[in-house]
Amino acid sequence: QIKGDRWLQVSERRTHEGGTVILQTEISDIIRAERAARGRLLDDQARIVRATLDHIDQGICIFDSQRRLVGWNQRVAELLALGRAHFRQGLEFADLFARVGPPARTGTPTLSPLSDWVAQPSPRAPFRGDLGGEFWHIADLILDGYAQEMPDQGFVFSLTDVSAERRAMAALSQVNETLEARVAARTVELNEALGRAERANATRSRFVAAASHDL
Repeated sequence: QIKGDRWLQVSERRTHEGGTVILQTEISDIIRAERAARGRLLDDQARIVRATLDHIDQGICIFDSQRRLVGWNQRVAELLALGRAHFRQGLEFADLFARVGPPARTGTPTLSPLSDWVAQPSPRAPFRGDLGGEFWHIADLILDGYAQEMPDQGFVFSLTDVSAERRAMAALSQVNETLEARVAARTVELNEALGRAERANATRSRFVAAASHDL
């Protein structure tokens, strides 16, 4: 590269007489065309990634190796019950999640498990928010959190709304408990009926034995 954004390709060739020929070819137009093509490709990829993030049901946050926010989608703002104004490039991880305060969160008192994971040295194993059966409860939602370290030591954090699944599991568990209680109650009733039948049968046996003796 030389001044004025110009580029030269320099090569050497030996002659039969033992001399050296130095060839200098200006390739500025080729370099600029390749640069423009790479820029268009990166722009296209960025648009595809942006469209993907905006059309998936998960909330996504992307942080660099310094724990600064570099990317996110609107869904994560909805799941965390935060407005768009709370998100900006370069925002620290701790500053962002400090805004998910107690008034909007019930059930899980702190985000310390995730904060502890973020503070760990690299490499970090993937983080799951449902370890130990604990989920985040924000507003009326039950959220499953997942974090994965990237090659540059940044990380991607995602949130999934599992409210419907958790409520369905709770309802199914309640139905099972009700069914088990009904089965237990019915078993007690059957045992009592069986006891009455056995006592009646014993009474009849004694009566028949007494009658037979009298006869």
